[in-house]
Amino acid sequence: MLSYINKLSTTSDTAEMKSALRATNDFRVKPKLYSKNYNRRASCPPEALSSLGDSTPEDRRLYDTRVKINISGKKYETLYSTLAKFPNTLLGNPAKRQQYFDQTRQEYFFNRNRNAFDAILFYYQSNGLLTRPNNIRLQEFCDELKFFQIEEDIVREFKRDECGIEDEDDDEEVVLPSNVILAKLWLWFEYPKCSKVAKLFAVFSVTFIVISIYVLCAETHFRGSTDSSKYKEEPPTSMRILEKVCISWFTLEFILRLISCPNKLRFILDILNLIDLAAILPYYYFELSLSESKNDKNIDAIRLLRVPRLLKLTRHLEELRVLAKTVRSTWRELVMILFFILITTAIFSGWTFYVEYEEQKESFSSIPATAWFVIVSITNVGYGDMIPKTLMGKLLGAICTIAGVLVIALPGTVIVTKFRLYYEKKKRKKLASYKF
Repeated sequence: MLSYINKLSTTSDTAEMKSALRATNDFRVKPKLYSKNYNRRASCPPEALSSLGDSTPEDRRLYDTRVKINISGKKYETLYSTLAKFPNTLLGNPAKRQQYFDQTRQEYFFNRNRNAFDAILFYYQSNGLLTRPNNIRLQEFCDELKFFQIEEDIVREFKRDECGIEDEDDDEEVVLPSNVILAKLWLWFEYPKCSKVAKLFAVFSVTFIVISIYVLCAETHFRGSTDSSKYKEEPPTSMRILEKVCISWFTLEFILRLISCPNKLRFILDILNLIDLAAILPYYYFELSLSESKNDKNIDAIRLLRVPRLLKLTRHLEELRVLAKTVRSTWRELVMILFFILITTAIFSGWTFYVEYEEQKESFSSIPATAWFVIVSITNVGYGDMIPKTLMGKLLGAICTIAGVLVIALPGTVIVTKFRLYYEKKKRKKLASYKF
């Protein structure tokens, strides 16, 4: 490698070339031009420059030799040692970049996007800070990264931060059982859009989910009595029949999916499958195990397990999955909003308590009690159960309301943007072909 670099150690025409530093200065540094990867450095392989420690001064001089790179007529200069920080890339590997060397001009020539190369060269200079210029589309920039063979893990993280790819669950290969019948059952129940039969099963499943939700809500109406606040022991017969039909379908669906799934352990640990199981178990808890102890004090707590039936719609409605994906990808912003709300609540609760306590000792009895008024004001709900009477209390209430708009609305724009990107990508996504 050193002998190959020695032949390229000419330094003529340097005045006509732009240095990598000037190219980086042309790359306007603004916060909006960088993705989250700007704060995430790629790991520079320790073996990249480890040989320099034991090398001779002559070898180190060769590593410090300038290299000329021509990108569609725009010329750059940098050091071989800078490119060698990432030896697995196109520019960092002498064997890979050799085919692009122009012997006549003594430079490397690439017929690629010039604006994108500013960011790629900056990736080497900054030891792994991957950025994207604002005037380059994401797909074009990713094509350039692929050409220059930037590490796949870094590109994947960059694209995920830019909302350029879906989660790993969307990109993974469909695994089917070896048995043809089990494979068909798995596709019918797990991938509703793969065939007409699968769509029919999905319609049946959604219908029974809607019926079960109706039963869950209606039986509370029929059980309520006019002379007592407690539930009656038994719901109407029609409600019980509908409940049994829905539970029978849910049980059959869960068993068939469990039998036909290619990976039993992964199936059991899946959150959606746990939701399906939680929708079934309460019924058998009442009908089989504890039919003799329906007056147990924990009966209402067990009834709460029936509510997750609403979440079964997530399996069939892609919009709900987009919403869940948005929440998962913006958890940092959600935590930031929660943190801001807690800080704002703590500050305004203390101020409002000391201002209103003398006037309303019952309503504003303590700082935790005052926190309810502050939270209602921050979220702009305003139930009206607690109202400040002093002038300073009203002023603090007004400031708290305005602060709530800023605390919630400003980070909320990031969440809305992510949701829009995911939703548009979901609409453009085509169904993959399933072969078995």
